[in-house]
Amino acid sequence: MRRKKRVTLQDVARRANVSTAVVSYVINNGPRPTSPEVRQRVLEAIEELGYHPNAFARGLRAQKTHTIGFIATDFYPFEVFTSHYCASILTGVSEELKQRDYHLLVYPMVVGEDTEQLRRLLMGGRLDGVILRLIEDSPASREIVELIASTQIPCVCIERATDPRFHMPAIVYDDVKGALEATSYLISRGHALIAHLSGDPKYPTARARLEGYRRALAAAGLQGCELVVGGSWEMGEAVRSTQELLRRGPRPTAIFAASDDLAIGAMAAIAQEGLRVGADVAVVGFDDIPMASQTVPPLTTVRIPLLSMGRRAAEMLLQLITSDDEPPASEVVPLSLVARGTA
Repeated sequence: MRRKKRVTLQDVARRANVSTAVVSYVINNGPRPTSPEVRQRVLEAIEELGYHPNAFARGLRAQKTHTIGFIATDFYPFEVFTSHYCASILTGVSEELKQRDYHLLVYPMVVGEDTEQLRRLLMGGRLDGVILRLIEDSPASREIVELIASTQIPCVCIERATDPRFHMPAIVYDDVKGALEATSYLISRGHALIAHLSGDPKYPTARARLEGYRRALAAAGLQGCELVVGGSWEMGEAVRSTQELLRRGPRPTAIFAASDDLAIGAMAAIAQEGLRVGADVAVVGFDDIPMASQTVPPLTTVRIPLLSMGRRAAEMLLQLITSDDEPPASEVVPLSLVARGTA
């Protein structure tokens, strides 16, 4: 005899034509209000389908496991473990959690990946809270946010904020402002023809840093001098793009790169073309990775305080978990230009 399929939260949401978050709000009487019409529709769907909420899982969530989940999305698998960016944030998170006797569970996700396994993790009562890193605002990302909200697990976002209706505090930085400062610094040093070596445009980070570059040129009356090349985060592509840029003319006197990896690739290309980095072509990067201070000459760049961002995200989350006070407000961390030898 075939076993009857268990009715899920998703089944109720589909029948009532609402999100899973709304179903959860109705079942748990909050934390956000629903209209009487929507509430009635959800209750009718629950009765028609014979849905029974998992009381055991909800009971588990009332207990503390002292485990925090770090959910990181990216376009490539396991980027969370290989990039300096994520590794630095994770180090900060881990250091703060260790001091508070909490464990860390890292859950990498590829953008667009099925969320069923994540749903089981969130509903299983294993996590006291979640730190969420989203790299883009898309339907797939919003699905993850709604899923977390539906479980009522405390969540803090890092790098990108979510819709205010989800009440998830965030710790972010301003890519546009950082890129504007980097480009303005080059303009203040007398450069008028400044090229931008851009990152992959499918990443909001790349688009924001390009926007900051353009704003700086516009503010200086240099809109007609825009020169954008690249379109990849790969260092090898940065070398090739910079070589083509220097060979075709007119030659820029400075390059603002969307990351330090790209800047280091540009420096290699400048040297290969028989030019001097800093003297013939100035270079400014973005991120301040460890290698930035070790290049010859050392790389001028924009520093992101990734380690302290990770620590602060963990602090905010533990405050959400352990305190009955008002939730912490979202924060924008300041970036700083580190002037070294390349510009």
